[in-house]
Amino acid sequence: METTALKDNAQQAPYLERLALKSRPFSLAPDPAFYFDSHTHSEALRSLRSFLAGVGGFALIYGDVGTGKTLLCRRFLEGLDREAYNAGLILNSAMDEKEFLSEALRAFDVSPVAHSTRAQLLEALKSFVANEAHKGKQSVLAIDEAQLLTDELLRLLARLSEPEEPGGRALRVVLFAHEELMARLVDRRERYIRRHIAMTHWLQPLSQDEVGPYIAHRLAKAGSRGLISFDKGALESISRASGGYARVINTVSDRALFFLDEKSGTTVDRRMVERVLDQEGFRASRKGKKPAARLRIVYLAVIGVILAFILYRSFLLLRPAFKL
Repeated sequence: METTALKDNAQQAPYLERLALKSRPFSLAPDPAFYFDSHTHSEALRSLRSFLAGVGGFALIYGDVGTGKTLLCRRFLEGLDREAYNAGLILNSAMDEKEFLSEALRAFDVSPVAHSTRAQLLEALKSFVANEAHKGKQSVLAIDEAQLLTDELLRLLARLSEPEEPGGRALRVVLFAHEELMARLVDRRERYIRRHIAMTHWLQPLSQDEVGPYIAHRLAKAGSRGLISFDKGALESISRASGGYARVINTVSDRALFFLDEKSGTTVDRRMVERVLDQEGFRASRKGKKPAARLRIVYLAVIGVILAFILYRSFLLLRPAFKL
C-alpha cells in the first residue's frame, strides 16, 4: 500500500498531461522500474551475484545519501530467481533483537507465534532457513538503512550467516548502509563482525558522462517519446550542482519540468536549471559533500582488513590437513 500511495502522489504533477508523460520521471520513490544501470550499480550487482555463489558471510553495500542504495536493493531482490531464492526485506532496522527476529520472519512470510521468546524466534528463523535449504532454496535477507543496526544485531547476523555444518546453507544477509557503518567496523572490538563480511562495495555517485543518459532513461521510462529534452547547458549545470547524486539530480530535474510547463516548452535549458538551483539552494547544499580524506583512509583500512581475512580464510581451506 505504501508503494501505491507513493505512485499516486507522483501523479500529481501538473506537467504530466501536457508533456505526455505516464508518470513522474523524477519521483524520489525507489521504483525498480526506473533503475539505471550505472557503472557503480552494475558492479554492485555483479559482486552480489558472486556473493550468493559463496558459502557464507554477509555482504555490505555502502554509500552516501542519495547514491541509490534503496533502489539498488529493490532491483537486487526483484532480480532473484524465485525458484532458487527466498527474498526478504527489512526497511527499518532500528529495533531490539526480539523485534528484529519477528520482522525477519515476517519478511519471509512466516508469522511468528504470539508471545514467543527471543530463543524461540531465533530457532524458528534458523529452522525456516534450514528447511528451505533442504528444498534447494537459499534464503536472502536484505536490510536497508543497515547503519541503524546495533552492534548486538550485527553480531547476531554474523552468527546467522555462518553455516553450522560443512557444506551447509546459512542465511545470506545483504546490508545496504550509509558510509558511517564502515567507520564503526574499523573498531577493533568489531573484529568478529568484520571477519564475516564476504564482500563490500562502495556505491558512488554517477559520473559526469552518466548524468545525461540517466535523465534520458528516466524520461523514457515515464513514457516520453523524445518530446522532452535537456540541452547541453542544462545537463552541465545539473551535473556540476548535483555531484552525480541521483537524489539531487531527480529533485532539480523535476523542478525544471515545472518551469518547462510554465513556458509551454519542450526543452529544459541552462537558465531553467539555474533558476531551480537559485530557488532551492542546491549550490550550497553540495559543498563539502565528498568524504574527507580521513574518512577515505578509514574505508580503505576496512577493505584491507576484509581482504586480508578472505585471503587467510582461503589459505586455511586450501591447506592440507595433518593428523597430530
